[in-house]
Amino acid sequence: MVYLVPVATMALMAISVALILGLVKNLLTVEGEAKVKIVNDGNELVLPLEQNLMQALKKAGYDLFAQCGGKGTCATCRVKVLEGLKPEQITPAMLGPLSDKLRKEGWVLSCQISMKNDLKIELFKPLVMSWPKVEGKVAEEAPKAKELSPAAAKLRAVLPGFDCLACGYPTCEEFAEALVAGKAKIDGCYPGGKPVLERLTQAALEAGVKA
Repeated sequence: MVYLVPVATMALMAISVALILGLVKNLLTVEGEAKVKIVNDGNELVLPLEQNLMQALKKAGYDLFAQCGGKGTCATCRVKVLEGLKPEQITPAMLGPLSDKLRKEGWVLSCQISMKNDLKIELFKPLVMSWPKVEGKVAEEAPKAKELSPAAAKLRAVLPGFDCLACGYPTCEEFAEALVAGKAKIDGCYPGGKPVLERLTQAALEAGVKA
C-alpha cells in the first residue's frame, strides 16, 4: 500500500506530460487560413497559410500567365496588393524585374508570395488565362476585332492576344500594325518570350515586313 502512492503519482505525472506534449504538437501543426479578396470579380478565397499565392489562385480557377514558370524572373504573374501587405513584408523576390512604376503602384509577383495573412488584391486582367466559372453568369461578349492590313494580320495571327501593354501598345493588333510601319521592335512581345519571337520573325519574313 505504501508503494501505491508514489506509483500513482508517477503515473499521473506521465499522463500529464503526455497530454501537454500532445497539446503542444497540435498547436504547432494546426494550419491557419487567410482570406484573399479579389476586386476584379468580388470573389473571396479562403486559403491555407504558407501556400504559394499563384498556385492557390490557379487551384481556385484563376490561371495567371507565368512566362518563367513561377521562378520570379518575369513580371507576367503580377498582382496589385491593395490591402494586407506591409512595406516591411515585401522582399526583393516579390518585386523581381518589375519596373519602378509598377512597384510604386503596388504590384508584386504572385509566384513569390507565401500566404501570411488576409489580402485584398487586383489581378492584371490581360494576363489572366482563365477565370473561375460562375454558375448563372453570362460570359461577356468579346469585342469585334479591328480590321488589319494583310501584313499586320499575318503578324497578329502569331501573337498571344493578351493586350497586356508590355510592348507599349494597347492591343496586339496595334502592335502588329506598328511592326509593319517600322515603329515597333520585333522582340517587343515580352510575355510571349522566345517562342512568339521566333514565330513572329518567320511571319514577318513571309509577309515581307522588315524585322
